[in-house]
Amino acid sequence: MTDIKRSVEPLDPKSREQVKERALGLLARREHSVKELGEKLRRRGDADEAVIRAVVGELAGKGLVSDARYAAAFASDAVRLRPRARQRVVSELVGKGVPARTAARAVDAALGEEGVDDASLARRLAEAYRPRLEGEPVATQWRRLAGHLQRRGFTNELVYSVCQDLLGEMDPEVG
Repeated sequence: MTDIKRSVEPLDPKSREQVKERALGLLARREHSVKELGEKLRRRGDADEAVIRAVVGELAGKGLVSDARYAAAFASDAVRLRPRARQRVVSELVGKGVPARTAARAVDAALGEEGVDDASLARRLAEAYRPRLEGEPVATQWRRLAGHLQRRGFTNELVYSVCQDLLGEMDPEVG
């Protein structure tokens, strides 16, 4: 009976306002997903779960926190500043609480705005990384470049294709 009574009790207005101010401060710095904002507010540990849910719900209802807007900003930065494979960025967004369809749409829109796809991103990344490999044996260049691209989520087929284009065929005797 106390659980039901507790959930119906009005939230402490002071506590709610403090949580709301903290949430608005976080949102003033950068976009957050609904899940991420809730987690950051929970980490402080000085607010009731019901208060946090109510505040985040209110802010989402007013459009002050939006998974779609967060996903668009994240995807745009991922494409422009730290290029990685499409599926990797989608997975990162899903891990941050953004629904998979919203994440995929945001990443596709960011790729479209930049006029790139995974192949052109991988090539751009490889060309920027290539000067670091100068003077190394071809087998070492292949290994390092392939690892660099794979860590950013590009498929093995694409990694092989880009390495082959930039570094040429690797001698089976060497590699």
